[in-house]
Amino acid sequence: MLIDILYILGGFLLLTFGAEAMVSGAARIATRFGIRPMVVGLTIVALGTSAPEMAVSLAASLSDRGDLAIGNVVGSNIGNIGMALGLAVLIRPLTVQIRLIRLEVPLLIGISLLVYFFAFGGVLPQWFGLLLLVGLAVYIALLVRLSLKERSEVEAEFVLKEPENNKPFLDFIKIVAGFAALAGGGQVLVEGASGVARAFGVSDLIIGLTVVAIGTSLPEIVTSLVAVWRDHGDIAIGNVLGSNIFNTLAVLGSASAIRPIIISKEVLMRDLPVMVIMTLLLFPFLRTGYTLRRWEGILLFLIYVAYIGTLALNPA
Repeated sequence: MLIDILYILGGFLLLTFGAEAMVSGAARIATRFGIRPMVVGLTIVALGTSAPEMAVSLAASLSDRGDLAIGNVVGSNIGNIGMALGLAVLIRPLTVQIRLIRLEVPLLIGISLLVYFFAFGGVLPQWFGLLLLVGLAVYIALLVRLSLKERSEVEAEFVLKEPENNKPFLDFIKIVAGFAALAGGGQVLVEGASGVARAFGVSDLIIGLTVVAIGTSLPEIVTSLVAVWRDHGDIAIGNVLGSNIFNTLAVLGSASAIRPIIISKEVLMRDLPVMVIMTLLLFPFLRTGYTLRRWEGILLFLIYVAYIGTLALNPA
């Protein structure tokens, strides 16, 4: 039992280090090639904060623990909206760019409904996972294309000041080291979480929806809180939207492409509906005045608390 707890703690540390190293190195490489900062934020930053979910879900899928894989994705998406945005809005109301309302929010709603629709078949087949990955490629291509057409000034929050003596190969080393830490951390965390689940008689699904999901959502939560504290609410919202899009298209897509994911009754009737409802709420909330107000954020947070409470009352 103690070993399993140490595995979980060690896994979280590796995931945190890996995400930080990967994001830092990848962002510098992107700016070297003149990629617009907004695209860096919606792709590399979002991918970086979703990297822990990717590592955990891939490790779970390879270990034939489908419940842990989908529980991590669904739980993280719910947590990103309920915790990251819910807590961030307590600091101050969050403003949003119209561009996010026109593309990212509808896209996130669409792919969430698509996953829910196919989940009624009782399994997410490998071809569906490949379809999600194709959708990811199309989304990234669209972001790049849109960024080339835009001429707005570089947002200060994404500006990277590089030392003149900084060498590109150091950034590549950071990326490789980051991915290695993520892969190792994901495997260690899966093993530890599964051990704890077996010790307490808790299912892999519940562990994935709670402990693992919250742990892998920490990058999104911290990023959003820091962004709001610095009065950049659009960054907080963009990070959450981008991360949830990557969680669905990249993480769930990769996990189900490796091995079909069986959808349990609990996921279909309890967890996926909560994820879809919270995602749907984002559109009217953000569309009204292009601002996420305190009471709206508090409502999202209370929904998340109620959801976690329901899981706590039914831990099997």
